[in-house]
Amino acid sequence: MAEIGIEELAEMLAGAWERAQAVTAPSRLRPQTDLADAYRIQEMVVGHRLAAGRRIAGWKMGLTSSPESEPIVGILLDDMVVASGTTLDPATMVAPLVEAELVFVAGETIPAGATVEDIAAGDHRVAAGLEVIDYRTVDSQGVVDWVADNSTVTFAVVGELRPLAEVTPLTEIGVELRRDGEVLATGDGSLVMGEPLRAIAWLADHLAGRGLLLEPGAVVLTGSLTGHHRAVPGAGYSARFDRLGEVSASFAT
Repeated sequence: MAEIGIEELAEMLAGAWERAQAVTAPSRLRPQTDLADAYRIQEMVVGHRLAAGRRIAGWKMGLTSSPESEPIVGILLDDMVVASGTTLDPATMVAPLVEAELVFVAGETIPAGATVEDIAAGDHRVAAGLEVIDYRTVDSQGVVDWVADNSTVTFAVVGELRPLAEVTPLTEIGVELRRDGEVLATGDGSLVMGEPLRAIAWLADHLAGRGLLLEPGAVVLTGSLTGHHRAVPGAGYSARFDRLGEVSASFAT
């Protein structure tokens, strides 16, 4: 049997996203796939949507609350960034999950080498956010499979934007995630690499290593504060953040 290439894996994952049907994890089909390959596959998968007229709106960060892991990155497209109060169709997803996150919106280019202090002094915005993730692979073995699958991001639900300078320190912003009023989990900004702006600095360095920039207007999901929770059709989800207010989304039946 001929060895499957990363181009074929990308085609497979692009189809999984389009049809909302899970496929075999890349690492099962091509065991030698490494992290660099996974990011190449991710770019190919997203490339299908860019060719159809979508545009890059920002970035998703994952594993930022796992001290033993390096963060992972996914690409947010314009149709993936939605306003608070939206209703999402679970039929367009395989097995969606919801988590609460701080959303950062760059007000100016953040170059490689930027420090937490540099970013804190910039004209940026922050919002309450929900991320909807979706595992579109079966028997995933971890990071390589997640990254290839665009780091599992599906939607970024964004609340009201507020100036960064008015809501710092981000480490002290607490959050409650609720489903139909029931508290599912709590957390605070310190869970994101000890300081959410450190995650932004890391992202700027990571993008530079891929020949990319963290540009003005980029929307960044900084990573989960609450863990992820299964999305139930017909249910409403909300996250109430200190100093940032509430963000919500519901799932159609």
